[in-house]
Amino acid sequence: MMAEPPPREITELEALKMYVTADTGFANKADGTVLLAVTHSNLSSRFMEIRFDRHMSIMRCKEKLQTHTGTNVSAMRLQLKDWDGNVVADMSDDGKMLGYYSPEDGFVCHVIDLDPGSMSANGWLEDVSKVEKYQMSDEDYNKRDNSYRKFREMKLAQDPAWTIEREMAERRGQEYTPKEIITDEEFMKDEADKVAVGSRCEC
Repeated sequence: MMAEPPPREITELEALKMYVTADTGFANKADGTVLLAVTHSNLSSRFMEIRFDRHMSIMRCKEKLQTHTGTNVSAMRLQLKDWDGNVVADMSDDGKMLGYYSPEDGFVCHVIDLDPGSMSANGWLEDVSKVEKYQMSDEDYNKRDNSYRKFREMKLAQDPAWTIEREMAERRGQEYTPKEIITDEEFMKDEADKVAVGSRCEC
């Protein structure tokens, strides 16, 4: 039995060919499937390459898009845009099939949210600054038994020299070396005197 030859290195040209001909999802799809990007009137994010069946009704498309965008089906209007962002069709007939509007792979299905009270309006689904954060008072935090504050108090009662850095080093099985505390106010004064306010640093 002959030994197999060692694998040869792939040339740059072969690597480029493999990259260009790689399967991006367009090859392994049914004939009736179309891959559309999805945009939304209230959202800045863009959903890439969502699979749709050309035989789906527009109503069924809306139902599918509701799970992605959060917009209620009854408040949704769909537009089909080409690769350059031009509106190809206003898909307003819920009973028509998606294929009626002749979508192509890479086209954009744009969702227009008609509900002024939609949960996606005014950035509520994307702007986390609009979400009220829970804040706990010191009194409520002190009532908790399993908190870092209680843990720290317990450790300091056992060892006044305890630090979290030493604790973590010991848990990692490492020898803890405390950081040197510099108390000399003239430390590196010569170097500091060379720096003037407004100077630019060079890398």
